[in-house]
Amino acid sequence: MSTGMLLEQLRADEDHRAAELIEVLHHCVAVSASADFRMLQAVSLIHDEYEEDYLATVAAAVGSGEATPQTISATAMLGRAGDDPRGRYGPNGLEKTIAEIGAALTVTPARARELIVAGSVMRNQLPFVGGMLAIGRIDLPRFLMVVKRSELVDQEKMGSLDTALVGEIENRGPMSMTRFLTMLDATIARTDAGATRRRREVVAKDRAITVRSDRHTPGQARMSATLPAEHAAAVNARLDAMAADVHDEDPRTRAQRRLDGLVALAGGHTVLECRCQDCLSGTPDTADGTVAQPDASDQPEEAAAPRTDSCDASSAQPRDGAPRPTFHIVVNLSTLLARDDDPAFLDGHGVIDAATARALLTEAHRSYVHTDHGNTDDHRHGDHGHKGKDKDDRWHNPAHARRARAERRYKPGRKLAELIRCGELCCTFPGCTNPVWRADLDHTTPHGKASGRTNRRNLKPLCRFHHRFKTFDPGWRDYQDEMGTVFFQSPDGHMYLGNAYTGRDLFTSLAPPEQPADQLARRRIDQIRSRRAESAKRADKREIDRWNAENPPPF
Repeated sequence: MSTGMLLEQLRADEDHRAAELIEVLHHCVAVSASADFRMLQAVSLIHDEYEEDYLATVAAAVGSGEATPQTISATAMLGRAGDDPRGRYGPNGLEKTIAEIGAALTVTPARARELIVAGSVMRNQLPFVGGMLAIGRIDLPRFLMVVKRSELVDQEKMGSLDTALVGEIENRGPMSMTRFLTMLDATIARTDAGATRRRREVVAKDRAITVRSDRHTPGQARMSATLPAEHAAAVNARLDAMAADVHDEDPRTRAQRRLDGLVALAGGHTVLECRCQDCLSGTPDTADGTVAQPDASDQPEEAAAPRTDSCDASSAQPRDGAPRPTFHIVVNLSTLLARDDDPAFLDGHGVIDAATARALLTEAHRSYVHTDHGNTDDHRHGDHGHKGKDKDDRWHNPAHARRARAERRYKPGRKLAELIRCGELCCTFPGCTNPVWRADLDHTTPHGKASGRTNRRNLKPLCRFHHRFKTFDPGWRDYQDEMGTVFFQSPDGHMYLGNAYTGRDLFTSLAPPEQPADQLARRRIDQIRSRRAESAKRADKREIDRWNAENPPPF
């Protein structure tokens, strides 16, 4: 694009309203993704040319006139024998490309290598997913995630993965990164279960922690760690519990308390010392003059878990009177019983393999969730055995009365809340990745209004920020259909899908139940279809009998 054309567009943008500028954003994202596709292709083509040049260099040096990939592989043995092949043939094609791309894009060698690998995978192994980048259905960060997380997939199964991923992307709207990665990992697990197993081994091998001084701030240090997700969840939950265990008057922020909790753990302490004025002055918190400590017999907070559907559990119970850490895992009961190896979901971290989930759940508290915990919005259940009675008698069923009372309450019951959270992956606002178990449960139709009931079809998780935003900004509207799909409409009329991939996609048994077999409308249609099928069967049998009668053996 010429500078003049760009300046003209920029001047036009100044006259556009917000609704029109949103369309400009969509256009820019699509153009950027298309440009990134072209960039990756160019990077890969440069690599192809430099590898061919290297082949020619080796061929000329060995005097064969022609070099093959096997010849190139043989040169690598020189380095093991103490003779560096670079001294004879110079940098290889990949090294030359890394240097060239690094200089052209002003990026580090590691970033240049990442782009080279991504370009090769896009052209040779995942061309369909690459096409999604070309047309702007996904962006470069998401494509790079696909490349990285599929690196352990069997090469023979990459074609199947390419097709499966395109099907998932094409049939869904844009997804937040949490939802996209969950979809990606679940698809990889279905395509190549061995890749998930190999990933677990790699993660365990690569664990490490580093502590180094902060070069920007004297007296400050930085710490980073790479560890399995389940271990990270345990550490994170422990720090959260320690940070929350002090009095409300403690002057430190939550982030400061979490860090102080880590230092306390390093010093062998499992309880964070409170720094409120009363504790610092030695004022006792109990009648006997001792500082109150958490009861060591306390059990971890019970978490949500689907039964025939999925199971969610909290962490194992704490020891030594420490505050109770809790994290949440959702897993199919069949997986928990080792009848299959479907992946599980660790809230805030993503998909984990079945073996890891079973190990974590060994000592955890579990609760089980059925899909019918959310069916409080009609009278489908509890009507059996009332034949011959007036249809209004069903309202006298105690089960209906309990469900009606539950619908009128603002706060959902524990089982209903667990079912809703198990059916999601994070906050349902478009693009938000806040963990679902830290989110509020929001009534799509405000509670107290017509149809604003507390049931599965009217509740969804929203993080505190987006919950407040939706509540106090009258310009935004949200909609939720019977299948749990959530849409948000901006003040300018733009419609956004909030949950293109959910826990119900990961755990299909969590989907809303079908109409019961005894539902009147369904029963009537089933009878009509059944009569037609039986009639066709009888006609077919008559035709067979007629043919047999006209064609007796030996035919």
